[in-house]
Amino acid sequence: MKNINDYAQDFATVWAAMDRVEKQMAESSAKVDKQIAETTENIKTYLAELKEARKDIGGISSSNGMYAESYFFESLKRSKQFGGINYNYVGQDLSGNYQLPNGTTIDDQYDIVMHNGDSVAIIEVKYKVKKEDVVDLTQRKIENYKKIFPQYADKKIYLGVAGFSFDKRAVKEAIKRGVGMLKLVGENLEIEDKHLRIY
Repeated sequence: MKNINDYAQDFATVWAAMDRVEKQMAESSAKVDKQIAETTENIKTYLAELKEARKDIGGISSSNGMYAESYFFESLKRSKQFGGINYNYVGQDLSGNYQLPNGTTIDDQYDIVMHNGDSVAIIEVKYKVKKEDVVDLTQRKIENYKKIFPQYADKKIYLGVAGFSFDKRAVKEAIKRGVGMLKLVGENLEIEDKHLRIY
């Protein structure tokens, strides 16, 4: 049978073991805390680098877009033709707004606009033209144009999309909706406008 001293010794052994476990847990916790802090710092560094990369990519994308707009504007300014129609005015970055009866203001911008006494051509320029660009031009942008510039609403309005590349769905959508396509082929401007319709 154990006496009280034996129990005290067992108790001391248990306490010593618990102290070792507590010390090991504290050391492990400190290691985990240090790893969490290092990981957090690495994530912050990564996010800062990612943000900087996004700025660079955005700048490249913006530059590509400006280059495309400049190329197609200068080409149309020289030829003053679209869809077999001669125009006496070719403008770039036309913008305006219109206030709806509920007080909401519609703002829009048009990359290239050409007009003469009877016709208007609106050309939307993208570095790479997607189906969504064609749909947006034939729905939202044309309706906004007629509201923002009502003096041209009763004219024959033709639409075109210009880009250095076109995805296949964009080409099909442009043909289906009667929108002309202006493409850079080699060093030449190619205009596909056989399927044009009046908007």
